[in-house]
Amino acid sequence: MRTGVSYMGHHNPRHIETDLLDIKSIGCDDVLLAAQENDFVYMTGKVDFFSRLCKEHGLRPLAIFWGVINYFGGGKSSQFLLNYPKAHQVNRDGSYNSAGCYNNLEVLKYIRGLIDRIAEKGFEGYFIDEPSRIDCFCASCVRIYRDMYSGDLFKASVEQETQFRKQCIVRYICLLTDYIKLTYPQMETICCVMPCDKSVWEDVSRIDSLDNLGSDLYWVNNDTPVEEMIPVIQDMGKLCKSKNKKHHQWLQCWGVQKGQEQRVGEQGKILLNEDLNALYVWAYQGQVGISESCDDPQAAWAQASQIIKQAKNR
Repeated sequence: MRTGVSYMGHHNPRHIETDLLDIKSIGCDDVLLAAQENDFVYMTGKVDFFSRLCKEHGLRPLAIFWGVINYFGGGKSSQFLLNYPKAHQVNRDGSYNSAGCYNNLEVLKYIRGLIDRIAEKGFEGYFIDEPSRIDCFCASCVRIYRDMYSGDLFKASVEQETQFRKQCIVRYICLLTDYIKLTYPQMETICCVMPCDKSVWEDVSRIDSLDNLGSDLYWVNNDTPVEEMIPVIQDMGKLCKSKNKKHHQWLQCWGVQKGQEQRVGEQGKILLNEDLNALYVWAYQGQVGISESCDDPQAAWAQASQIIKQAKNR
């Protein structure tokens, strides 16, 4: 089982290296850089130095575009949408949503350009972070619906629109993974699809150009018995095995509420007992210092890092 952690990072290579040495010491194989759009524009040291430093210390550098187009993940501060306001999602009434639309051709071109940047820097994989359904009525969505169904998205039934939104998730993933495998065949393509989108897991698993599929049961702050994770994880595992995909799962170490830290360890032990190819933790040191930090980052990270160490000692 490979292990890894997401890392928000720093623009100064001295600080990056210090953190990578710490990450290496607990037994991680992979580090997933959560690169924001700003890291490609102004605070570029994070992208410029990260891959080289990882490889110097025996770690595999992967990239996540965190908060890209104000949609995928946290850290929403889109440089792209400042320049391309027409790429915003559009509500049914014609008003703009703050997030961008992944069906927009300019958005796809932009994300492919960011993939080019990380490939040039030596990153060994790209992680598509939680693509989910959008309720968008922009020109791109209207056009794609017309092409798929020969109809008007505004007049679609609830069932038709729901099916369309699901197909758009699969389409988006496929367009990116196909591009990567055509252009950078050595890069691993990885995608996490949330449990709330379980209805598209089967279709996503059929994407030939996707190497690695998983999910994230972020249950730390509720009282759901951790044992109930098992059938959900195993459903994903069966899909991955049947379609010859690697299978990863995420362990929550962000936003953990005070007093819930032991749940990080309890969920982690469930994951350790499953047949995973990779176990990843979001995020390094409990995401301390940002709005998604744990209430007690040190206590939460102690639980998560112990799970990583156990994974490597099995």
